[in-house]
Amino acid sequence: MKNSTKCSSSRCASCAGCGDEAIHIAIDGPVASGKGTVARLLAKRLNIPALDTGAMYRAVAVWMIEGGVDLSSESEVEFACTEIDMEVNIISGETIVFINGGNYTHKIRENRVSQLASDISLFPCVRNYLTKLQQKIAETQSFILEGRDISSVVLPNAKYKFYLTASVEARAKRRHAELVAKGQKITLDEVISQVEARDKQDKERNVAPLVKVKDAIIIDNTTLDIEQTLQAFCDIISA
Repeated sequence: MKNSTKCSSSRCASCAGCGDEAIHIAIDGPVASGKGTVARLLAKRLNIPALDTGAMYRAVAVWMIEGGVDLSSESEVEFACTEIDMEVNIISGETIVFINGGNYTHKIRENRVSQLASDISLFPCVRNYLTKLQQKIAETQSFILEGRDISSVVLPNAKYKFYLTASVEARAKRRHAELVAKGQKITLDEVISQVEARDKQDKERNVAPLVKVKDAIIIDNTTLDIEQTLQAFCDIISA
């Protein structure tokens, strides 16, 4: 199992913390809470690169499906993990994921891939591999990482820890709007069911479940728009 990483952000050379003490910001939360959007906007505001950890799980899921791996078979998934050579670049704020030389970045945004990523995250071999890779990416400079186990597992010593959440209905409406805008045909009720199922799976999995660590600051953006949510983060970080 191999891996390589590099930050190709145009701001990397001058981002806050590079060359000095690294500043880590961990953002956890359930599906469709806005973690990715907030992380990208916060990265621009603070001049610190952001890593989309979910993109890494999604890429592994797509790669395994394309390779005919049975995701219900732990032995097949474990063997496939030994064949992964992942490279992660951050270019113009976007997390670009290569596996064995193939760019999976634009294959991972279909609705079905979200559930597949959650499915493979149940396997310790996948989670351990990606956790170590995420820690390696963040070890030498300031970084914003978002996911479901950043504060609890990946960066337990992060200076800032946030738990971003919203009601199931609010999150489902956001996800539904995104999917419809992409031309996908799906009802709001179907998305609500998917969000509820994903929440249950993420919180009840045996390996690194989604939790609110005791020192995380909870931000509920059920009634906040993205600018208000971003400002809530900035107010805390700049306090």
